Amino acid sequence: MTFWKEAGLTYNRYAAIAARATRRALKEDKRIAAERRETNEIRGAKWVNGKQGEYENNEKK
Repeated sequence: MTFWKEAGLTYNRYAAIAARATRRALKEDKRIAAERRETNEIRGAKWVNGKQGEYENNEKK
């Protein structure tokens, strides 16, 4: 069994923690660029009566 399973983590959570630790270890200029890539943009639309509504943009960090 892998250590992240033994610790009670999912692989996605383990990967997110490892990525964050790696970004924090970078030098200042490269760290800032990596933190900008960390932001995710989510785009979704509500469906009403079988028809798609307008798209909504949500930014998630």
